[in-house]
Amino acid sequence: MFIKKSFAFLCLCFFLVSCQGNSQPPQEVNDNEANREVEQGLVLYNSTIEQSNADGNTLWRISTEKAIYAQDNQSAKIEEIVGNLFENNEIILKVKADRGEVTKEGKEIFLEGNILVIDPRNKAEFRGEEVVWKPEDNFLVVTGKDKIKASHEKLVVTAKEGIYNTKNQVLELSKDVFATTNKPTLQLTTEHLYWRIPQDKVIGNKPLNMIRFDEKIITDKLNSQQVEVDLNNSVAVISGNVEYQSIKPSLQAATNRVVWYYGDRIMESNQPTKLIQPDKGTTLTANFVKFNLEENQVYLQEGIYGETKDKESEIYADKMLWNVDNEEINAEGNVYYSQLNPDLNLKGIKAWGNLRDKNITVQGDNTTRVITNIYPEE
Repeated sequence: MFIKKSFAFLCLCFFLVSCQGNSQPPQEVNDNEANREVEQGLVLYNSTIEQSNADGNTLWRISTEKAIYAQDNQSAKIEEIVGNLFENNEIILKVKADRGEVTKEGKEIFLEGNILVIDPRNKAEFRGEEVVWKPEDNFLVVTGKDKIKASHEKLVVTAKEGIYNTKNQVLELSKDVFATTNKPTLQLTTEHLYWRIPQDKVIGNKPLNMIRFDEKIITDKLNSQQVEVDLNNSVAVISGNVEYQSIKPSLQAATNRVVWYYGDRIMESNQPTKLIQPDKGTTLTANFVKFNLEENQVYLQEGIYGETKDKESEIYADKMLWNVDNEEINAEGNVYYSQLNPDLNLKGIKAWGNLRDKNITVQGDNTTRVITNIYPEE
């Protein structure tokens, strides 16, 4: 029981404060306020209170300018708070707040007003307006009238609510979550997020939006259902109805899973993927896709199918390299090309050219001739 364990110490603090008070000139005291404080219980100034476990190890220690105890000595209201949370006699959290209350015999601490929480193990900082701190349960809940803020050298997150597991150093954020990475800048918005701070991992399991910036210019946008971000290596594993958009070059992609090296604008997927150039009307699909948008290159493998607007020209192949900038393609393996106006079908082992301009060359080898089918106009 936190009051009983600290009683002798508190009485000593009270005695010291009382002695200091005798050396000062008498001051007027509001009778109503004095009576109210007496009714509430013991009042201490510039005191320190703490809680220990059954083994005698300190769980927490709080310094406060003023502590007002309830008559049953089971709770206390405190002001101007600076405190520490301990684990194995080491400080794992540092806390500051304007005011608060210690309840449930020291098992729960409520803090409010200009909250600052620092974890010295990982240098993360949490700010908000209200905190419920349960030391024995290894977590604290941070909330804010507007939003709370959690910050680290690699990530800054705001949300309506945060729950921090002090044992695992995992921050769970919910409601209007907005996260921003540093160098490169990547913004993530969702309703629920886990931040595994020691591992520099961010995990989202709700629908989310991601935006990548180069300086202040948007380069990429992405929507999905789930994400796991490795902040150390600037890699995001994204899954569930992935919709991707590159601003420049203009390119859209839809698939079910991608690995995004967002620092280098490289993305790859081993799931069926559809690629669209919305401004030019070219569409390509494949079972495996890797694109490097810094070089405007897209690599496709397995089950490749490409078409232009209104299917004026189509192509099938096993492998393909597509230059998104000049629209040049290089295809290999079981190539089949067809076009309209004039109608033409070609089969070979290689093809290159511009699909939208119908300027395609198909090549055979020594054992396989190019097969050409020409359909005359009726």
